[in-house]
Amino acid sequence: MALATSNIYGRITISDDAVAMVAAYAASECYGVAELISNRFSDIIADLFHRSKYGKGVRVTTSDNRVFLSVYVTLNRDINADAVKESLKRAVTYQVESFTGMRVKSVDVNIVGYKV
Repeated sequence: MALATSNIYGRITISDDAVAMVAAYAASECYGVAELISNRFSDIIADLFHRSKYGKGVRVTTSDNRVFLSVYVTLNRDINADAVKESLKRAVTYQVESFTGMRVKSVDVNIVGYKV
C-alpha cells in the first residue's frame, strides 16, 4: 500500500518502498547501529545475489495516512541500547515526516543482536 495525499498542487502518492528507503538511511546513520537486518524473504534472496535491497531492515505499514514503522537492527557492542533506541526513533521519525509530510504514528525498534 502507498501513502496518498492531495493539496493545491495535486495528488501525491509515495510508495512504501520509498518510505522504507528513507527510514533505512536514517537508521543506518545513527550512532551505535552496526547494520540493518533483513526481515523479508526478498531481502535474503537479494543478499544471496549481492544486490543491495534498499529499505532493508524496515517494515512499513500504512493506515489512514498514518505510518507505522518497524526497524530491525544490530547494535555495536558496549553501547547503551536504550539511548540508541530513542535516538533511532527520533531520527527515523524526523526523516520520514520531513520526506512524506505525514505523521509517523510509531517506530518500533527491534534489536536483533550485538556486533563485536
